[in-house]
Amino acid sequence: MRFAGLLVEADHAGMTALADLAESGALHPEIAATFPLSEAAKGHALGDTNRTAGKIVLTVD
Repeated sequence: MRFAGLLVEADHAGMTALADLAESGALHPEIAATFPLSEAAKGHALGDTNRTAGKIVLTVD
């Protein structure tokens, strides 16, 4: 596994660079789990375990 960090200030040039990376497919967000908004409590419970590798995403039902 390889980790690469990217820090940018919230400015136009930085946001444009991030958008370009996303559009080109160079960004690969790590998503640990996805829950519908109606099951947000399950997402919070998973996050509380501190055993996730990636983000927990809530989707709008």
